[in-house]
Amino acid sequence: MLIAAFTLITLDYKTGRSASGARGVVHSVLGGVEDGVTAVTRPIGRTASSLGHPNRYHDRADRLAQENAGLRRQLADNAEIGRMSKQLGDLRLIADKGRYSIVPAKVIAVGDVTGTDWTVTINAGRDDGVDVDKTVLNADGLVGTVSSATAHTAVVRLACDPGSRVGARLERTQLLGAVAGGQGPSTLTFTLYDASYRVQKGDRLVTFGSMDYVAGVPIGVVTKVTDVGGLSRTAEVRPYVSVGTLDLVGVVVGRPATDPGDRLLAPQPVPTPPAAQPPASGPASPGTTTSGTTTSGTTGPGSTTSGTIQPGQGGAG
Repeated sequence: MLIAAFTLITLDYKTGRSASGARGVVHSVLGGVEDGVTAVTRPIGRTASSLGHPNRYHDRADRLAQENAGLRRQLADNAEIGRMSKQLGDLRLIADKGRYSIVPAKVIAVGDVTGTDWTVTINAGRDDGVDVDKTVLNADGLVGTVSSATAHTAVVRLACDPGSRVGARLERTQLLGAVAGGQGPSTLTFTLYDASYRVQKGDRLVTFGSMDYVAGVPIGVVTKVTDVGGLSRTAEVRPYVSVGTLDLVGVVVGRPATDPGDRLLAPQPVPTPPAAQPPASGPASPGTTTSGTTTSGTTGPGSTTSGTIQPGQGGAG
């Protein structure tokens, strides 16, 4: 092999880098074998290299996984920022309508919700102006009141708590009553103070204001009326606030100078007017116009029966 190698080197030196001559002949004979051996040995060499550096590919995979996780976190953070921004905007809107001074806070813990105690903990406390008995609301309506507070946190007793009792007012009749919890997170009980009046399904309730609650905060809508002794003064109420999705809330630290009334309630849907009925067909007197509003009776020539028509606008007569 050494003799053959020196011979080929000598031939290359004498014949230059041309593929002709003895070198070209040898290459043409052994080139196919060389290419075949290279094709077979290249995967073996790569496998041996990967076995010699096992961590190189693992490190690259870990780096790609970390970059992917970072991008996912960034997308999640952007979505969270957008969601919180919308909630803050909605909370600011309801505070402006009611002219409340509020302290925004986030629900950070849920208390015992076994049916005897419905509370949540927020990340605002006495240092932020939050104190006991302050009203808590969100963009949908009444959440509850502050039952205890520390320097940086506070416990909120929800409106659905069995010990909760809220003074309420009917939107339609302005009648007063009380809303109590104890029927679960999605049902409140409303009772009118005056037993001679009635509650109707679809009536909406707001707080009427007391030592514990500010006025005008939406509570819920009547879904079922219960007759007590022949008087419909007790009803079930579906609260506007969903306890299971509580996140951003506002603690009212400043009351409005005047009662907001029903300004915070969403506008009632406008009923669709009934379709106009076409005028009844039938013989009309000569020169009589029958479009629009038709009056009963016999009309003479040149008379007009369509709404109010200025002179010269009627039929021919």
